[in-house]
Amino acid sequence: MAKNIEPEKTDKTERETRMRTAIKKAAFALMAEKGLDKVSMREIAEKVNVTKPVLYYYFKNKEDLCHSIIAEHEESFSALLSETAKEALGPEDIIRRSLLSHLDFFARDPIHSKFVLQMIAYTLDAKKLNPPKEHESAHSKLTAALQAEEKKGLLPKGSAKDVLALVSGLASSMMLEAYFEQHVLKLVNNAGPRVRRLHGKEDAERLAKIILLGVKAYYKDAK
Repeated sequence: MAKNIEPEKTDKTERETRMRTAIKKAAFALMAEKGLDKVSMREIAEKVNVTKPVLYYYFKNKEDLCHSIIAEHEESFSALLSETAKEALGPEDIIRRSLLSHLDFFARDPIHSKFVLQMIAYTLDAKKLNPPKEHESAHSKLTAALQAEEKKGLLPKGSAKDVLALVSGLASSMMLEAYFEQHVLKLVNNAGPRVRRLHGKEDAERLAKIILLGVKAYYKDAK
């Protein structure tokens, strides 16, 4: 009998992992479409075809569920940026890879830009939705990677924060352009020929060069 305990535990763990994934996927889709504050736990339970008690077994409340969804996406970015820091050939490559990762995230699935805008709207409405304190964000990973380049002398001293601000601004632009391209233009009737606004790989590579050259030129002149 004892030999069957471990497989049973493994099966239960796998079932619970699949259920957590299904719940988060359903909640993500509903919140992206309707807004974080307009989706109830009951709706999510119905979408997954489970009872509310089952939902509360996996997540103590909606905020806990939101944190889990956000943390999952942050972790994927953090992992990517960790690899970027290890493999990148200097600051330009770090900037380029970071821009490409954001571009890929928003271009891969139209639901991503919708969810981010809904999250921003939720927090702007005097609501708080902070990631768990123990979680290291992609933002902090990129900060650390740029600061490391600064210590090597490959970025001007004190410039890492400026590079980070420029990359963050472009990432926001990518998100907004993705939303416009994927959702707004689809609602416009008789709009004529579609103009592609979403950044591409070539744009990311060009902008990475512009950011680095511009920062270096500015700090050289500022001395």
